[in-house]
Amino acid sequence: MRRKPHILAGVLALSLLALTGCSSNIMEPTASIFVICKSSDPYWDSVKTGALEAGEEMNLRVVYEAPETEADIDRQIVMIDSAIAAGADALVIAPLDRDDLNEVLGRAKASNIPILTIDSDVSFDGRRSCISTQNYSAGAIAARYVEGLNLGEGSAAIITHSNTAQTAQERTGGFMDELSGRDTTGSMPQQAAAEAIPGLDKSNGSANKTGLRVLESKNGESNVQQSREAAVQLIKENPDLKLIYTTNQPGTIGACQAIDELGKAKDVTLVGFDSFDGAEKYIESGVLDAVVLQNPYNMGYLGVRYARKLLRGEAIAKEVDTGATLVTAENLHDEDIQFLIHPTGNTDK
Repeated sequence: MRRKPHILAGVLALSLLALTGCSSNIMEPTASIFVICKSSDPYWDSVKTGALEAGEEMNLRVVYEAPETEADIDRQIVMIDSAIAAGADALVIAPLDRDDLNEVLGRAKASNIPILTIDSDVSFDGRRSCISTQNYSAGAIAARYVEGLNLGEGSAAIITHSNTAQTAQERTGGFMDELSGRDTTGSMPQQAAAEAIPGLDKSNGSANKTGLRVLESKNGESNVQQSREAAVQLIKENPDLKLIYTTNQPGTIGACQAIDELGKAKDVTLVGFDSFDGAEKYIESGVLDAVVLQNPYNMGYLGVRYARKLLRGEAIAKEVDTGATLVTAENLHDEDIQFLIHPTGNTDK
């Protein structure tokens, strides 16, 4: 029997059992937590699982929703308004934009609904906690791996998933700053993050510690097909291309498909973000050289857990780092890595 990836799960389950005893009466949920994420991409399935399992263990009603795609911020705003109207006790939101949700979040705050963000953050000063990967540091982790490869002269390209999303800006900024020799031990300033990707477009041909010539970034719009087409274009137009770095799951999948289809696994190094069905086979075959794994299960789980703490009047941290781990062929089959890749216990490849 597989143990759950979250070390607190068993303790909380025992605590709930102690509270309910052996009574045959089913307790009514104590609060309604609305968890609103970014899209229907498989990455969010782990977030949903974590949130629902936390709700079950803590006797909370968890309502999970997400737009179909990350391009539909209007739909996300409607979902938040609907949660307010439905009497949500707390909101856990993976925001599609740092600024564009501020008005609707203001309505939630006016209704005395505590707001937590997961995966990425907002500029709204009323949110109580952000539970996420430290994306700037995660981008630097990817760059440090590249630095150790000694790829030699040639070009490098970035396929980002957005020009405006905080996650894309910080993962790109951390990657580029590390390659440029800047200090990446702290957090990326908000203004610098906002300029990270436009700034990259102006750095065509820039030098860095690897000696690779960095090309203009391509925006895959968090879409597998668009990311695949971007990767194909980059490979065909740049015969000296040595590296592609992708900043989210659809981008990584699309780049894997392109490199595999064109037979370029030995020529182009791919470093990406997030696991997906088939990622292990791509790593084993050499198509995907390294991937930065987040812990989306923990984002969902802790989002709900901390929402309950707020409703109980307990203090919580304003920022919670859920961690980032670099996975390569060397550590792919380590037990802890397998828990990150298969947070729901499904080990089918």
